Amino acid sequence: MEEKTSTAQLVVQKYGGTSVGTIERIKSVAAHIAKTVRQGEQVVAVISAMGNHTDDLLGMAQSISKDPPRRELDMLLTAGERISMALMSIALNDLGQKAISLTGSQSGIITDTVHGNARIAKIGAFRIQENLAQGQVVIVAGFQGVSAESKEVTTLGRGGSDLSAIALAGALGARGCQLYKDVDGVYSADPRLVKSAKVIQKISWDAMTLMSWAGASVLHPRGAHLAANFNIPVEIRSSFNLEREGTFICGRQNMERLVVQAITHKENMVLVKGQLSSNAEDVLGQLRMRLWHLGETPQVQTQMSRPDGLKFCWSMPKALSAESMAFLAANGLSPSGTSVEDCGIITVIGSGFWQSPETLDSLRKMVRNPILLDVKNNALTIAVKGTQVGDTVQALHAALIG
Repeated sequence: MEEKTSTAQLVVQKYGGTSVGTIERIKSVAAHIAKTVRQGEQVVAVISAMGNHTDDLLGMAQSISKDPPRRELDMLLTAGERISMALMSIALNDLGQKAISLTGSQSGIITDTVHGNARIAKIGAFRIQENLAQGQVVIVAGFQGVSAESKEVTTLGRGGSDLSAIALAGALGARGCQLYKDVDGVYSADPRLVKSAKVIQKISWDAMTLMSWAGASVLHPRGAHLAANFNIPVEIRSSFNLEREGTFICGRQNMERLVVQAITHKENMVLVKGQLSSNAEDVLGQLRMRLWHLGETPQVQTQMSRPDGLKFCWSMPKALSAESMAFLAANGLSPSGTSVEDCGIITVIGSGFWQSPETLDSLRKMVRNPILLDVKNNALTIAVKGTQVGDTVQALHAALIG
């Protein structure tokens, strides 16, 4: 990212689709932004498409073609954010607060050339800085940028407005980034599954990054990683009560004692296990890249070289397993004895697991016949049968978090 500016009183706020789902909600958010300015802050507001507009646009495309070109999808889907950003700017100006709306490219968000899941290469936010200096609120269309080489419109992947906001906060030297969503904050488990789940008041960057990759959809995984890399304080706040404090994401965990902060899970997953010939490493790398372009990074990736080939075990969504196996077969690497096993993946997020062998012993007794148990100091990854996911998450939450 570009060198930070010295705007100490700048805050980046991101408003999701629920926050701007109706004209009345847009007016309410505009009033909240104007109030923030009156309190002495400069504001860059990153805006998502209204409500389910992105899904509606995607549905239109798929009603015409089962496999629409990804470049054209980017052109189509970015229209949703452009509509909501312009409406937000109109609402602010109507309140007497000067504001201007900018697309991702106008904001200087430069990406690579991967349509549908582009990565941010750099941010040249010169126009944003000029408008802030003129006393304007800058409204930025989330989820989008422009490729450096081809100047094509790109999107950052599902939930990419989080990524837009956190990247801009880092590039502009903001005091922090506030993400307004349809939840009260980050929960210790999925509250739809675990009724006793509670809002976590404060969580470290590292733990939040793990939670996001492990299935907690409250924050884009790449956004969590970016916040950790650039030490950007992030708040998760409620769209329904804009004044309420939620979860503060900041700091590191450096302790020896066991700390368990949250439990996340993914359903409808598979473990693909088997053995490939000795020249399989490059093909697995290609498969990893293909999955990345589809917005997926295997949470479980174990590989072990043997004299007779490469033994591996990868996790992925069940919906991608047939395509992945077909790719391996097309590259002449049909694995002998390969199995595709349905499962759910549960991740216990915390720190100090290596310092607590008694906890690991109790977990082994608590989780009945796990398909896989992977232990790291900051996370436990457990694969179980799909029918065991709900009961296992509830039992682990009760035992470890209470």
